[in-house]
Amino acid sequence: MTLFGNSTAKGTLHEWLKYNVARPTSVQSDVEGADTTFSDLTQPTRANNITQIIKQGVRVSRTERRVNVAATGDPYAFQKAENLRQLKTKMEYSLLNAVKASGASGSARQMDGIDAFITTNTTARNSGTSFSETELNDMVGDVWANVDPDKVFDMVLCTFKVKQAIAGFTGNSTRYIDATERRLVKDVLVYDSAGGSHRIFAHKDVRNSAGSTTVYGLREDLFQTAYLDKPMFEELAKTGDSDKGHWVTEFTLESLEERASVKRTGYVQTGV
Repeated sequence: MTLFGNSTAKGTLHEWLKYNVARPTSVQSDVEGADTTFSDLTQPTRANNITQIIKQGVRVSRTERRVNVAATGDPYAFQKAENLRQLKTKMEYSLLNAVKASGASGSARQMDGIDAFITTNTTARNSGTSFSETELNDMVGDVWANVDPDKVFDMVLCTFKVKQAIAGFTGNSTRYIDATERRLVKDVLVYDSAGGSHRIFAHKDVRNSAGSTTVYGLREDLFQTAYLDKPMFEELAKTGDSDKGHWVTEFTLESLEERASVKRTGYVQTGV
C-alpha cells in the first residue's frame, strides 16, 4: 500500500484503460518522396476490478474511559490509532491475496489482488524446488520476453526465508565488514540482474507453506490502489454503556499491465 500510487474509483465496478504498443519484429523503411501509409489505430482496452469494503471497529466502555489506564492516555484515542493500523494490515492482505467476488444480498464484494491478476508469467515449480539465483534470473527472463526492457519488474516480494536465500547468492557480490562497528552486513536490498535492478522485500502476507511458497516480481508503477472512499473514522450511535465507532474504506487494485510482473510458486522454503 505504501509503495503503490493512488487513483480514484467512481463505481463499485472500477474500470481503467490499458494501452500496449507492439514492438517491431522486422526492419522497416520508407521510399523517399512516397505518400505516407496509415494503419488501423490500436485502441486501448478496458480492465476492471471490484471495490471491496473493509471495516475495523472500535468500542471502549464508559468505565474504561473514566479510570486511569497506564501509559495509554484516553483508551478510545489509543484504540482508534491501533485499529487504523489493523485496518491497513487487512487492506494489505487483500491487495495481495483477494479473489474477485461480485457480491450479492448478504455477501461481501471482493477485489482481485496481485496474485489473481498475474496470469501471463506464472510458473508452478516441482514440489521440492528451492529458490535459487537461477530461479530469480529465469523470472527476469520470463518478463523480458513480454514487455519493453524498461518495464521489467523492479521489486521482489517474498517470504523471510526466501529473502535469506537471496542474501546468500554469490554471483557478483562482495560482503563488507565495517571496521569501526565490526559488523558483517549480509542483507541484500537490491539485486542487479541482466534485466535491471530489483529491490527485495520480505512480506508477511506472501503464501508460505511447504511446496507452495510463492515469490512475486512486481513492477511498482504499474499497480495502483483506487479508492472509492479513503480510510475514514465514523462515530456510531450509542446502544449501550460504551463509545463506538469504526474505520471504514472502500477500494480496489488497478493492474495497468500484468505482463510486467511474474509469479512463481511451489518452493519448499517455509518459516516466518
